[in-house]
Amino acid sequence: MPFGLKTFGDMRLIGPDGQPAGFPDKGLTAIVFMGFRPSGRVSRAELASFLWGEDEDGGAKALGNLRQLLSRVRTRQRELGATFLDIESTDITLNRSDIRFDFEEMQTRSLLDPVARLDLFLRSMTGQFLADLDIPSEAGQLWLLERRDFWLGEFASALEDAAAMLSRQNGASIKAAAARLIELDPYSDVAHQVLMRVYAKDRRLSQARLIYDRYRQQLWSELNTQPSEDMLRFARLLFNDEEKRVAAVAATPTPEREEPRPQESAASSRPRLPRLLLLPPRRPDEQHNWALMSGLIEDVTIGLCRIRTMAIVAPYTARRIATMATEEIDLLKQYDVSYVLETRLQERNGKAALYATLVHVEGDEVLWSEKFRGHPDDLPDTYGELVARIVLETAGSIERKELSKIHTVSRPTAYQNYLLGQHSLSVADLPGIRRARKFFRAALLDASEYASAIAGLARTEHLEWLLTARGDRDLLQSAEAHARDAIRIGADDAGGYHQLGVAKLYQGQFFESMEAFMEAESRAPSHADLIADHADTLVHAADPILALDKIRRAIELNPLCPDLYWWTAAGANFFLEEFGEAIACIGRMADQAKAGRLAAAAYAMLGDQRNARREMRRTLAIYPDFTVDDWLMKVPIREKWKMDMFRDGLRRSGFR
Repeated sequence: MPFGLKTFGDMRLIGPDGQPAGFPDKGLTAIVFMGFRPSGRVSRAELASFLWGEDEDGGAKALGNLRQLLSRVRTRQRELGATFLDIESTDITLNRSDIRFDFEEMQTRSLLDPVARLDLFLRSMTGQFLADLDIPSEAGQLWLLERRDFWLGEFASALEDAAAMLSRQNGASIKAAAARLIELDPYSDVAHQVLMRVYAKDRRLSQARLIYDRYRQQLWSELNTQPSEDMLRFARLLFNDEEKRVAAVAATPTPEREEPRPQESAASSRPRLPRLLLLPPRRPDEQHNWALMSGLIEDVTIGLCRIRTMAIVAPYTARRIATMATEEIDLLKQYDVSYVLETRLQERNGKAALYATLVHVEGDEVLWSEKFRGHPDDLPDTYGELVARIVLETAGSIERKELSKIHTVSRPTAYQNYLLGQHSLSVADLPGIRRARKFFRAALLDASEYASAIAGLARTEHLEWLLTARGDRDLLQSAEAHARDAIRIGADDAGGYHQLGVAKLYQGQFFESMEAFMEAESRAPSHADLIADHADTLVHAADPILALDKIRRAIELNPLCPDLYWWTAAGANFFLEEFGEAIACIGRMADQAKAGRLAAAAYAMLGDQRNARREMRRTLAIYPDFTVDDWLMKVPIREKWKMDMFRDGLRRSGFR
């Protein structure tokens, strides 16, 4: 059975037993070079020039290097019992019977099914062609660039052919291939267009728009250019046609049907959450800004509905209760309402004031009350901030009240255990993470279908993977499984998609990670922790400029933020070569030791060896087995030059 040579991703020789076999790197490069020649034959002079380039002595040094290489190749071929290269006095010939290339099957066009051909590309092109190879000669560099462009073009062609047959049956396969091509060629119009078409066909036009907007922003920030005319024309046609089709479907009457009644077993497996009733302000006869304030209350309701730590009484019921007489408010207990957010609108002298009061029904206790006032003309500038403030104050007050009840009950409820888990994660250290996991599991003992608690388990697993630096793949796989369970149970909740995005990031699947984060942000656009983790993904996926924008937004939403926010900001600044700013961000962390590796690298890049060595020693005291290469094999960084920069900084600081 012949040996196999993998050329996509890192080049490696695979033995007949399926295990990697050692071989001189330049010998493998020569084999690949000759593999693209129909004759499989090359002169010694041409091969030496290809591998080492011309020099002042007319190529004598390169020929000397080639003689030494061929000597090592002969020795290794004897050890392996195979002859890949027949070495003669003037020429070298490839023996194709002893070796198979991974690209050989892809070169044939005999596959009649375009989707099957695309699946072949998806399986084979796991990375760029000879991704780890750098040939010093000019001829070698040009050959390498041409080969990489060729295979990217072939992949794009196969994707286009398969997309012409797009259906629900093959949509997932085509989507995965488009995502892979974007990883290999971030500026591929074809891949972005196909991906947009897949989402549009699934009636997920908002996701198609997100992909288009991100691509346009990426082109501008990285290349200072706009999308091509072809892409602009494609986007216009796609969005216009799809919006018309969706409108037509929406206008088509559908027969009413009775909603299925939930099974008792399913209902009992969900946590009993505190119920919040939002009472809108009563409408006086002479208020001119009623529509604006009414819209604000609706947006507050929408914001509260996105928070999975409470249940919201439907707006229709809330409006009915708001019209009832005061003595009839006892109906709150009938509707099992735990908290009421009362709002009242007042206008005087052209100025409007909104009063908001949160009441705990059982104890008839005011938990929070505030008056928001100003001229209506000022609202466009403060509207979003006002909505976010009311939502955050309401949610925070309810969570604090529920936590305070724990000491008065014999056993915490599933919801209270969930809150304890969230509270334990406010300090991201190993004891806190493992304590949080215990609380999330306790919540699931009472409510096995509690999506937020399952997503919480996924979060503890990815945080433990990050902090222990052991590269335990089982933790990430478990985090992904829990995230997918949370999505299955609560598809409209951001939590599952959030944790899936993080798990995919640390498995090095950048596009899948960003896709999950786009799904999550569409469900919770003001979730600070979610935005911060999305920023972390962008740091690793080689978009530190956008990452910095997102982490600043997260810090604005959560000014007293966890250390992970500043750690992410430091990483973005490091890859933008703003090393001083990276150190300043780490300085804002309560526990700076967690970012010791990054701090050491940043100090080293600034030439501050004293502080770099201090951070290095402090890190090794916590992680005595830490080595640079082992760690960088586990940390996903999309662009090789950024990984090399991080490696350089770590080495300079004294890490080995």
